[in-house]
Amino acid sequence: MKAVVIRGIASEVRRRLFAGSPRKIEPADLARRANRMKVNGREVRVIWDLEHSVHDSKGAPVLGICEYDPQEPQAVMISISSELADEPELFRSTAAHEFGHAIFDMPTVMGAGARQSFRSKLNVGANAPAIDWREWRADEFMGAFLVPPYQLSKGFARCASAADLPMRWKGASKLSTPAICVGDVGADLVESVIDTLAEEFGVSPAFMAVRLRKCGHLVASF
Repeated sequence: MKAVVIRGIASEVRRRLFAGSPRKIEPADLARRANRMKVNGREVRVIWDLEHSVHDSKGAPVLGICEYDPQEPQAVMISISSELADEPELFRSTAAHEFGHAIFDMPTVMGAGARQSFRSKLNVGANAPAIDWREWRADEFMGAFLVPPYQLSKGFARCASAADLPMRWKGASKLSTPAICVGDVGADLVESVIDTLAEEFGVSPAFMAVRLRKCGHLVASF
């Protein structure tokens, strides 16, 4: 599945859950709204736990887990560590990542009737395995779910205009993308736009910088 398709699904899921609201998503609100869904014809009940610390099968602490137990054949459990409550950006992104697993991976797991879990680890480090496409897909979903491309485009155009940054529009019609060449403007002005948008969407500046580059708003050259 291509990234553009995943982003489209993420944007549509967000629209259905939050009616296109541009405000930042709170995990508790997501848990309240996303407790039942139908994926490819399969009913899925999502049980959320945001109030406890989370550990893997070996007892090591993790950020979050999305898991399925055949003893609850129609339910998926998403647990996000309560220790992230003081790190709202990480709390928010972990919840969205595990929600991505519930949408893309768990319906197939439920059909097979096998126990399965996906974990967001504290530190991946140098010993990280080769790319896991399921984790990549959940990350792509998370990014577009928290920062939908259309809303980001509007926000970026507004912030860049307010800062009087020289924008160019790539593409045509409603698909056009406002962009700035980072080499043509001061780094402090770019950082100011990044910080403003990060605050609006409830993500870290580093996260926002990645989204702006992926969506074509910050480019090295035209």
